Amino acid sequence: MTAWSGWISVVLIVLAATLPLGQRLRAGKRAAPDSPLIRTHVVFGLLVVGVAFVHTLAIVQMLGSPAAVGGGMTALLPGGIAFFLLMAHAGLGLQLRNLRLRDRAKKRRQHLATATAIVLAVAVHVIALARH
Repeated sequence: MTAWSGWISVVLIVLAATLPLGQRLRAGKRAAPDSPLIRTHVVFGLLVVGVAFVHTLAIVQMLGSPAAVGGGMTALLPGGIAFFLLMAHAGLGLQLRNLRLRDRAKKRRQHLATATAIVLAVAVHVIALARH
């Protein structure tokens, strides 16, 4: 269950990221915060949060297992950081849905920074587990 939920999270992250990035590359501009594309992005993002939460709960119950112990802190720490960043990222994303948001550019930069950090933390998490 933990491996499946982890990989489902990764697939959902890729799908969620592809929507706004694809729009930006295809049209040369960002999608409007209230556009159907961004609504779909939000749905995928919330699915990521849900599946990542299930993944985290499932692994907490297995912390004494050989798979969890074998990966050690090298795997657990970046996974925990990724989960924390995911919560911050979702919060920023939901703020960006507000059409009257002040300092939208700053929030977008923070949203992009947390997305990048999530990808890096997840990559370290997966690599550490693969080496085990």
